[in-house]
Amino acid sequence: MGSWFWLNFPLALLFFCAWTVIPLWLVLTRWHRETEAKHAEIAAQAAAQTVAEIDELVSSISAEAISKPSGAMIS
Repeated sequence: MGSWFWLNFPLALLFFCAWTVIPLWLVLTRWHRETEAKHAEIAAQAAAQTVAEIDELVSSISAEAISKPSGAMIS
């Protein structure tokens, strides 16, 4: 086989190593960031509170809609 064919293997190995090692390095050097993020905990609590408020609002709106049927319905 030609020399160009064999010259592709080091290049392919370089790209494969970069493709696997760089993301692995990013993960391993930042594994503790999740436990240190207080802002994530505060955001999660705020989102949970917002969801509870939305559920309460939806239930009150649906209760009003059930108690006051619209005139558009044909009975």
